[in-house]
Amino acid sequence: MKAFYSAHSSQLIDQYAIQQLGRPGILLMKQAAFFAFESLQHHFHNPKTITVFCGTGNNGGDGFIVAQLAAMAGLQVHICLIGDVQNIQGDALIAYQELQAVGLKTVTFHSDLIQKADVIVDAILGTGLDRPITGSLLDIIEQINQANKAVLALDIASGLSADTGTVLSTAIKATHTCTFICRKLGVYTYQGPETSGHIHYSSLFLDKNTLQQQPPVALNHPLKYWLNKLPKPLASHHKGLAGTVCLVGGNINMMGAIQLAALASLKVGAGLTKVITQPKHTIAITQSLPELMCYDQTVLADQLSLSNTVALGPGLGTDTWAEQLYHQVLEAPIPKVIDADALKLLALAPQKYKNWILTPHPGEAASLLKCTTQEIQTDRVKAIKALHQKYGGVIVLKGNGSLIFDGKNMELCLAGNPGMAVGGMGDTLTGAIATFVAQGLSLWEAACLGVSLHAEAGDILAQKKGQPGVLPSELASVMSQLLSYHD
Repeated sequence: MKAFYSAHSSQLIDQYAIQQLGRPGILLMKQAAFFAFESLQHHFHNPKTITVFCGTGNNGGDGFIVAQLAAMAGLQVHICLIGDVQNIQGDALIAYQELQAVGLKTVTFHSDLIQKADVIVDAILGTGLDRPITGSLLDIIEQINQANKAVLALDIASGLSADTGTVLSTAIKATHTCTFICRKLGVYTYQGPETSGHIHYSSLFLDKNTLQQQPPVALNHPLKYWLNKLPKPLASHHKGLAGTVCLVGGNINMMGAIQLAALASLKVGAGLTKVITQPKHTIAITQSLPELMCYDQTVLADQLSLSNTVALGPGLGTDTWAEQLYHQVLEAPIPKVIDADALKLLALAPQKYKNWILTPHPGEAASLLKCTTQEIQTDRVKAIKALHQKYGGVIVLKGNGSLIFDGKNMELCLAGNPGMAVGGMGDTLTGAIATFVAQGLSLWEAACLGVSLHAEAGDILAQKKGQPGVLPSELASVMSQLLSYHD
């Protein structure tokens, strides 16, 4: 299990280690720098010259010590101080004075510092940044990025919000990031992964009890953890115990969406998968997947009464036909998964339920909250909490670093890749989540398992075929194979 913290919580843990555990701040700084320098030696190809860009805060202090270690290892080191030396205080000042004592000097910025370097070390800004970068620093960061050099960021890439993963006007594009003490949520979500590059974490030898002094914003559990929530099939297992799923959607010209949801439902083990769709689609869908049971809307009430859960939305549309099905499904007492066009209808007349899972992508979340997609992405944690407050149940906010929230627990998915940004992926996820609900998992467990399984399968497909070759129609089979890891 991994835990992710806000910038403020990270600072409080740091203070606790210093004040309550008696761990000197300069020691923590040196431990961080040593971990970073080891990473530099291990992950970069035999650099001869490095340039360390240092700010005047503790992040700069980390950089001063990395510079010392590099010089002692025989590398040619240039140290660029960004800011007024008079602003260096505390442990960073000790590190700066040690730098001077060993004969290393800082210089002001000039472009040659970038061009001379085999590797650039970013120690400019730490986790406390909360406003857009402007002025000369913006220009420096842009020059570093344009040079396309290998970059090691210390703790967090300068310009990235540690809380939200939002780039604050500009940010260092790191090749590798070494993050310390605790994992900052922003490094792992939204724009964080593409800004941070390969991420390496060290607790700096602080134990679990120390980290637990502050509550994490979110957790991440491995897929195996969620797979073990599934009931283990016995020898007497039969289709009635494997869950009955009712999938509603597939309006005119959108038959593929409900097929993908149904395929996923079958592949992850539903005992019975029933599809309610347009009458003209029933024969074609059954011919494509003979294991499915397809009906038109006239028998929806009967099929809902025979099902363990219902998923509404894939290819549903928003016309009169869709609205009638939408209202009929919402009246059913069984657990629901609401996705795609059903979310658009929900946004028109918001309702709050405990017994459903909503699975919006950022655009749908914006519609549900009457705001812009950019506002959703700028603070995804705030957005998912607002969605739960307004609509209840369990919320899955899809995207880079998908989040799942039930009002108390927050799960962050670290798997997935850009190749999954293709129509039909969400339909596949909906079918899987609905099936896990039908098999007896709680809404929370089903959502977390579905998201994790779906993302891991996407990564496997991307490794085999390349990201452009990741197709929703192929994903379900990989998800089925991953279920074999279930103990």
